[in-house]
Amino acid sequence: MPAIRLYFIRVPVLICSLMATNDPFIITLADPAQIPKLVKDGFFMGYAQPRIAMVGRSNVGKSSLLNALFQRKVARVSQTPGKTKAIHFFMWDKTNKIVADLPGYGFAKVPKEEQKTWSNLIGSYITADTGLEQVLVLLDSRHGPTQDDFEALNYILKKGIPVRVVLTKFDKLKTQSDRAKRKKEVLAALAPYEVQSEDLFWVSVNDLKTIDFLRKRL
Repeated sequence: MPAIRLYFIRVPVLICSLMATNDPFIITLADPAQIPKLVKDGFFMGYAQPRIAMVGRSNVGKSSLLNALFQRKVARVSQTPGKTKAIHFFMWDKTNKIVADLPGYGFAKVPKEEQKTWSNLIGSYITADTGLEQVLVLLDSRHGPTQDDFEALNYILKKGIPVRVVLTKFDKLKTQSDRAKRKKEVLAALAPYEVQSEDLFWVSVNDLKTIDFLRKRL
């Protein structure tokens, strides 16, 4: 009887990083053409968890806030504004939601054509995802809302999506007088957009109480 030879072949197995390593990163959306494959009937890639989008001017501290909310490094903090050129999605297990990290806007050094591409990507996603629960618009508390911020608010609200406003870097306002003055100014500036005081959050990544307060209300 001839000898029987056994051959063992290694077959590569593809495992989703979200399941294998508990990595919250899901996917990057860089082209509107991807959207029909990702968003369907209120689901995102088959996930039923509602989505929260975060958007703001470049250098507003969006990545730092995202890391603080997740209590781990999920977004790369760049020293160069305008580096985020796509939408990054993360699974936020503690709130059972998916966070969409949108590209920043209003950075003058980014070519106009590139800014237009980002705007088209953001608009296409926001319009298509019926599971988008709310949008967090981040403002820099040192300066208050700019014209770019007003345009972003107006665009999102016209889509009928609930908006909450997060004022970052609140610790940079050193005195109670400065903080009270800025709060009054911001409330007045946002009055035409019907942003209620309970939907306005003043945070600093250096003050965990403000981060925890925001996290519990999302």
